[in-house]
Order: sequence, then structure tokens, then C-alpha cells
Amino acid sequence: MRKIIPLLAAVSLLSACGGTSADSDGELLISSASSLTEVMLSAEKEFNKTHPEVDVAFNFGSSSKLRNQIEQGAPVDLFLSASANDMDILQQGGLVQEQTIRNFAENRLVLASVDRLEKTDPEQLLKDSSGIVAVGEPESVPIGFYTKEALSSMGIWDALAGKLILAKDARQVLSYIESGNAEMGIVYSSDAARSPNLQTAIDLPQGKLEIVYPAAITSEAKNIEAAEAFLAFLTSEEGQKLLEEYGFVPVEGAQPDA
Repeated sequence: MRKIIPLLAAVSLLSACGGTSADSDGELLISSASSLTEVMLSAEKEFNKTHPEVDVAFNFGSSSKLRNQIEQGAPVDLFLSASANDMDILQQGGLVQEQTIRNFAENRLVLASVDRLEKTDPEQLLKDSSGIVAVGEPESVPIGFYTKEALSSMGIWDALAGKLILAKDARQVLSYIESGNAEMGIVYSSDAARSPNLQTAIDLPQGKLEIVYPAAITSEAKNIEAAEAFLAFLTSEEGQKLLEEYGFVPVEGAQPDA
């Protein structure tokens, strides 16, 4: 059985964890980056085939906000981040079990649009665009940070300042594009791969930029055994194939037996 905890509601668990289902030995509380939403819901179904006794409860949101909740004491067993930096902050604060940290997926950035664009040079498309370009908020969400890094390395970030609409997370960037509120935008290749509405998705030059997804069991985890099992599934051959089906890049050496 699956439960999804709304992002804002997760903080309210701080004062309620004493008498809630979070105390159940069978419940696994996972805070996951929003860009993982669809693949994690599929992963939960596959995981429950071999672990039917585990009740998985997801809390989806931007990695920085999820990290913030963990810092404030929100009950979380497993953190799936789209940002190595947010994981590093938790590690330095002793809030995750260092020996459990493992990269389980990678991603890429693409320039996406609901229109079929004739040009294939993302730099030229962005420069020539007279419309709105959707990007993540660079100071608070991983996709925004990655986008700023990529566009800065292309030398066009500052020139686009007047065209940008900033989104709170990766899902909102995609929503702005699909709804027509933006002419185009920068999304993860995984989001573009699953969207039936996008007609164009062009790889963005990323240079040395690496978009990795690290996972870790939190220091205050109540259901360590289930968290270990879910993480083992994600890094298994089956889990890596599932991530690839959803547009993510498998991680070399992610499998424990590799």
C-alpha cells in the first residue's frame, strides 16, 4: 500500500510522530526528489512484490526543501536526493548514515518545448527566443542550480535574465512548458522522456557538470531494514533497468554485486 505525504504537510509530522503510523514497523518513510515521482511509484510496486509487508509512504519535493525538513527533525527513513550538495550538507551534519550513501541514478538537461522546433542548436534557440523560458530557481532547487551552471558555461545565462520564469522544482518547470506559460524550458531528460506533450527535447551541453542522484538512510531512521531493502532494490539490476525505462542514466557500479 502506498501513501504520498504532501510536501507542506510533512513538517506537521514533527509534532505528531509519537502516535502516528510512522511508528509502525511496516511503514517506510521516503523523502524523494520530485523528478523521481513516476519512477518511484513504479519502483514501489515492484518492491512490494517481494516485500508486501512494507507500507511505503512518499514525500515528494525539491531536494533542498526535503533536506531542510530532515534538518528540522521530520521523520524520514530514506532520502533520495537530486543533489549531491544537499546530501553532503546532511552528511556533514551527521543526519544521514555515511556508510549508506550511494549514487543510484544520473540525469541530463534538455531544452524542451511543446512546439516542433526547426533549429537544433540550443544556444541559438535560447538567444533567438522572444518568449518565456522556464527554469528552476537556481538558489533553491537542484535543477535550477544545474541549469544556471550549464547556461553560464555556454555564456548565455546573464543574457536570458529578462526571459526567465523561475520554478520551485523540476515538475513545475515541466508544467510551465506543457501549459504554454513558457515557450520552452530546461528540464531533466527523464521528465522529457515521459511527457507525451513535448515535441522537442534537445540535449544541453553540460561540460563537466554531473547530475547524480544520491540516496542515504537517515541517522534517525526507524525502519532501517526496509530502507536497506528499498535501496538495495534501486541499485539492483532490476532497479537500474526500471530507472533507465523512465529516462534516467544507470550508474556504473551501482549494483552491490558489480
